Amino acid sequence: MPCNLNFNQCNYGCMYPRPIFTCYRNLISLLNQSGNQIINPVIDSSQIIATTSNSQTVLTGGNVSPIVVFNQGSAISYDNAGTFSLVNGRYLLSFNINGAYAADGQFNFAVYQDGVLVPSSSTTSSGTVGSPVSINNKIYLNITNPNSLITIQNTNVNSQTISSGNIIIEKII
Repeated sequence: MPCNLNFNQCNYGCMYPRPIFTCYRNLISLLNQSGNQIINPVIDSSQIIATTSNSQTVLTGGNVSPIVVFNQGSAISYDNAGTFSLVNGRYLLSFNINGAYAADGQFNFAVYQDGVLVPSSSTTSSGTVGSPVSINNKIYLNITNPNSLITIQNTNVNSQTISSGNIIIEKII
């Protein structure tokens, strides 16, 4: 690899943009007689995918209770009753819920963090009672409290029947 002695200000050629490992670092290491190396940080990728394919009735304020089909990493855990536990970090949470409109013609769900409604997470649809409905939402969560509890709850005044759904939580940082 050709040496970049203008300290990474090169802006042409097959090696542009230059990676973080440049000849400048090698030159400094040589002059200091050290073996210092720049090491990229290790990112603990964590992701959980949960789904529900059987019909369930969710009471007012109750949790959607999916079954985990994929769990990678140690940042996200699940209690099999609708509560996800997340460690500190930034997460992308997306959900899709299919079901039927409740007795008031509404279909309402939202994400709660430690029992508090997450802003912009409420999803509502209106239609004919008993008709099929599908809702989805995608939000970012900043978790600063270790072991923060995340749930997706029924926010309707009536019980709601869901037929299927997916929840995906992915740790970004």
